[in-house]
Amino acid sequence: MLSKSVKELFKSLGVDFYALELDVIEGGDKLQQAMGKKAGRRTVPQVFIEGQHIGGCDDTMAVHKSGKLNALLKL
Repeated sequence: MLSKSVKELFKSLGVDFYALELDVIEGGDKLQQAMGKKAGRRTVPQVFIEGQHIGGCDDTMAVHKSGKLNALLKL
């Protein structure tokens, strides 16, 4: 599961994060549509840091591997 990979990454970095579980919460489908408009994608996960769209799982992992994720997270 891609969302699980991102959650595990953030946990390993000691990052506090908030995950919206769109398949569990009421109105999740509407939130996913809104996210699609903002991010340009409806797939999950979509990662935002301080309102900046990072991307999905592969994008987030690539930013981490490049060393830029720590700076974005102010670690």
